[in-house]
Amino acid sequence: MKLSFRPFSIKLAGVMALALAASLAVVPALAAGDSGEEATNPQNTVFIRDGKKGLRFVAPKYIYAGEELTVLNQTDPHKVGPHTFSLVTKGSVPKTPRQRQLCFTPHHICKAIAGWHGVKGEGPPKENPAEAGEEGWDTLGNLNKKGDSWFTGDKPDASETQVVSAAAGTRLYFVCAIHPWMHGSIAVRPAPAG
Repeated sequence: MKLSFRPFSIKLAGVMALALAASLAVVPALAAGDSGEEATNPQNTVFIRDGKKGLRFVAPKYIYAGEELTVLNQTDPHKVGPHTFSLVTKGSVPKTPRQRQLCFTPHHICKAIAGWHGVKGEGPPKENPAEAGEEGWDTLGNLNKKGDSWFTGDKPDASETQVVSAAAGTRLYFVCAIHPWMHGSIAVRPAPAG
């Protein structure tokens, strides 16, 4: 099965558009990553989940600089498609229904993220993960600057683990370029002494 950032077919594109429209009523609570599940996640893991609350990231509220952060896809990519975990600047996060609708068109962040991965047209990613800046999770991208990003692909339970190399005191904002209503953030705290 050939997977790309673009919807798998015109039919799936229509289904995804309907899903997006249906989810817009619940997006404000989910968009900020405020699903109420963060407190139950003691590990340094961002989960990509599906269920009664729809497609979403479930992330810890903070991580210590220098610790490893794992992104784990717990959805079925054959049903909902692949995802990205893409670090972006706060202002690049698509917040309105219109911004999410246009996200994969030129001069919008989802299209830019595809470029970070070396995607041409509707082809597959050529660079995965797409890395920028220092090694690890640290670089927030925008339309003019590449950020760190990982494409989940088509295998269930795919994961990516990298050290958080961002400076303490920063905040990592992230978005799924394929499902742009999915986004959140994690505060980076100083490593505990000792």
